[in-house]
Amino acid sequence: MNRFSKWIPFGVGAVVFGVVLISVACGTTSSASSKSTEMRVVHLAPNEQALDLLIDNKVVFSGLAYGVPTAFAGVTAVKHDFKLDLSISTQNVLEHPAEPFTAGTSYTYLVIESGGIQVNRLEDDHTVADKGNFKLRVVNGSPNSGPVDVYIVTPGTATVTTISGIASNAASPYQSLASGSYQIYISTGGHNTCLDSTPVPVTCLIHLDGLNGTAVPAFQAGQNRTLIMLNQIPGGGSYTTLPMLADLN
Repeated sequence: MNRFSKWIPFGVGAVVFGVVLISVACGTTSSASSKSTEMRVVHLAPNEQALDLLIDNKVVFSGLAYGVPTAFAGVTAVKHDFKLDLSISTQNVLEHPAEPFTAGTSYTYLVIESGGIQVNRLEDDHTVADKGNFKLRVVNGSPNSGPVDVYIVTPGTATVTTISGIASNAASPYQSLASGSYQIYISTGGHNTCLDSTPVPVTCLIHLDGLNGTAVPAFQAGQNRTLIMLNQIPGGGSYTTLPMLADLN
């Protein structure tokens, strides 16, 4: 087993203990408690150990491992006590005592390192793109890469969609593109040399191009997807991506 496989298990889904969570909350009404939403979590803090996520002091996800997204879990649409604990000692590392959840909204929580453990909460797009299109969002889940640019290329053409300046621990807006296969390059900010250089230069941090033993991603109409870049080895300076997260279809 190589170092990469030890740190990045590509199976999806930490253990889900509760699908529908309790509705105890601060400052909420009884009518709101019957409504629900959903959430999932991605552990992207490369120097942090396995974590437990608790809602209102009940364990929802246990043993969150670095680089392993959870499945979605249902949450009542009220304010909840949101807490991250270290799995090995139940030592609290983060708590939001009145985290709001809105009915009908889907959330992806990114556990990140930014002056300590933090969370970035993303709202997932569950609306269908125009006919024949899909939507793609890219997350820079590395705390030390600095801003990155993303180039989405139609193979064999000069057609390039560029997403510029995605900061560490941040996400791009969704891009709506025609369904099909695409080469995807993630480069250090301001460097587009990976588009026309052989071999691919080091400024191109990720290259899903089919030319270097990587698969060219294929997207179907009506799909919404999230691509997450992260550190390949915790604390290291090389990068990889998680398998595409399905936001819709």
